[in-house]
Order: sequence, then structure tokens, then C-alpha cells
Amino acid sequence: MASSNSNVRGLAFIYFILIIWSISWAASTGGPVMPLYIRSIGIGVVEWGMLSMYNAMGMVLFEWIWGILSDRINRRILMSFSMFCMSIIFPLFTFKILVPYFPILQFLFGAFAVSMGPTTRSIISDESKSKSIGFSMSLWFVSVILGRIIGPIVGSYIAQIFSYECSFYFSSLLSIFVALYILIDLRGEERRRPYIEKGSSQSLVGGFRTLIAIPQIRVLLLLAFLTFIVNSSVRSFLPIYASERIGMSTMNVGIVLSSYYATMLFATPLFGRLSDRVGRKHIISTTLFLSSIMFLCYSLVKTPSQLLLVSIAVSMFSIQSPLLLAMLSEFTPRRLSGLSMGIYGSFEDLGLMVGPPIYGLIWSIYSPLSIFICSAGIQFFNTLLIILIKEKQKD
Repeated sequence: MASSNSNVRGLAFIYFILIIWSISWAASTGGPVMPLYIRSIGIGVVEWGMLSMYNAMGMVLFEWIWGILSDRINRRILMSFSMFCMSIIFPLFTFKILVPYFPILQFLFGAFAVSMGPTTRSIISDESKSKSIGFSMSLWFVSVILGRIIGPIVGSYIAQIFSYECSFYFSSLLSIFVALYILIDLRGEERRRPYIEKGSSQSLVGGFRTLIAIPQIRVLLLLAFLTFIVNSSVRSFLPIYASERIGMSTMNVGIVLSSYYATMLFATPLFGRLSDRVGRKHIISTTLFLSSIMFLCYSLVKTPSQLLLVSIAVSMFSIQSPLLLAMLSEFTPRRLSGLSMGIYGSFEDLGLMVGPPIYGLIWSIYSPLSIFICSAGIQFFNTLLIILIKEKQKD
């Protein structure tokens, strides 16, 4: 019973940290404020797509490294260190003289921000019971989404009442708070096991080969890549589309993004619990197919209210990430949980890196609406991919 209570407390701590971290991220660089701020200082849509690519590049190159470190080093120290680094980078975006160095800042921010993914998901994977892993991963996703609901509203409000720059200062202060809070609570560090022998590069290569040799994991990695290409269309271009094509104010754009994530907040645990009972494959394939249809509905949007309704519908069926993570956890040897989560996260980040420049070109060459039609096609292809996975038999 004591061990169970300790696990619950540890997971509650992680969920709380995720919420505050996500608010700090979504209030500026990860919400509608960043693309609108970029446009306000004269940077074009294609250039914004490239800046988003640099951010994702930092995530791709470093997430698997954080995953390896999380199997060897105190995970909370890693989280605190990355939050301190983020708190330094946030205000640097407010200096116009640093605009030529924005690609470097975006890369560094992505490299540090991404540490929260593999470290927290590894803790949850280790501490959750096998029968509830889908629900636990859904709560991880819900925590991040809750921050993304609050962040855009707060960040947009600060930007509209004060200035865009103040949103970045707010994010910096929140990051410092999280970093200090983690250090204060270090005595609650999760039970760590030395899964990988220190200094053994061969064990790292062996672990990677072990994971890649599992066919289901190979398909899951491809799905992570493709679903996050789709996610980048919403993250990077929906705010600009709403502002420049539909004529919405900064505050209203923030409300659309928050409503998008609010829908996920309620839909994710519902589908997560359902996947624990009826099987993840059925839930994922159904939601992917419905998601492809909802993306096509953007072609019907003419007014702000219509954009809001379609965005809510899209978000309701864009909840595959925690379910795919739960499947990954089931197929991954326990000693490789950190490495597995890191590699999976890198494929997600690769999608975020590739998506924005591609969508930026599609926006410029064809039309803004074409990016959502492209996303619909990818989601339909993902529906076919998930059908190829043979689910692990439950004990």
C-alpha cells in the first residue's frame, strides 16, 4: 500500500510539473503568440516555416540523448537543468538585434524543451501498472494539453494588453519557478534502476537494435513521424490562417487554440480508458480516419465561428499520441524504457521539423487551404498503417 501511495504521489508531481511547463511553453514560443510576433517584425510565412524547422531539429537531435540520460541520471535533475536553460532563452527572442540568430535560438530552445518528454514518460511508464498504462499515458497528454489550453489564452492576453515581449518574460518566470520547484522536491525522486551500464556504448547500440528489430515498434515510429507532420499544420499555421485569412484578432486566435486543446483534454482520457478495454488498434484506426475527414472540413470554413467548430472537431479525433505511446510501452523491454521513449520522441520531433517547411512551401505555391487537405491525406494513410500492427496479447 505504501508503495502504491508513493507511485501515485510521484505521478501527481510529474503531471503538475508538466502542466506548468506546458503553460510556460504555450504562452509564447509554442502558442499563437510566436507566429504572430514573427509576422509583426516582418518575417514571412516561408521563413517562419524554416524557423519552426530549426526548433524541431533541436528536438530531433537531442530527445533520444535525453532518453539515454534518463536511464542513467537522476531524471528530476535533468528536468530542472533544462527548465533553467529555457528561462534564459525565452527573453532573448525579444531583442530585435538577435533576429539573425533566431534559428540558433529556436534550435537551442527545442534541444532543452524536449527533455521533458522522455524523462517524464519514462517515469510514468515505470510507475504505472500494465493494465492502466493507456490511461496513465493519456493523463500525461492531458497535463500537457491543459497547459496548452491555459498558455495561449494567458500569452495572447498579455500580448494584447501589454506587448508580445511581455509574453516571453512571463514564460521565463514560469520556467524558473518549475526548475526551483523540482529541485526542492528532489527527495521524492523516483526509484531508478541502472538499466544500461554506464559508459557502455555497445549496450546503447544493442538496445537500439533490440527496439528496431521489433516490427510493431518500426510501424509505431513511422506513425509518430507522420502524425506529427500533421500536428505541425495546426501548431505552426492555424494561427496565421485564422489571423490573415479569417480576420481574427490575437485574443480570438488564442481562444481557438485553447478550445482545440480543451477538446483534447476531455477526449484523450476517454479514448485512453476505452483503449485499455477494447484494444488500442481499433480506437486509433477509427480516430485517424475521422480526423482525415475533419481536416477536409477546413475547406468549408468562411467565418471565425466555423473555424472554431471545425478546429474542435479536428482536435477531438487527434488524440492518437498517448495511445501510440501506450502501445510502444507494451512492446518495449522494461530496461529500455528511457531509450525507447527518447527514440519515439525523436521521430515525433522529426515530423515537426519536416512539416513546417513543407507546409510553408505548399502555402506559398498552392494555397493556405492546401495544407489542411494534405494533412487529411496523411491521416488517411496513417489509418492504413495502424491496421498493419498486430497487437500484443494481454496476459
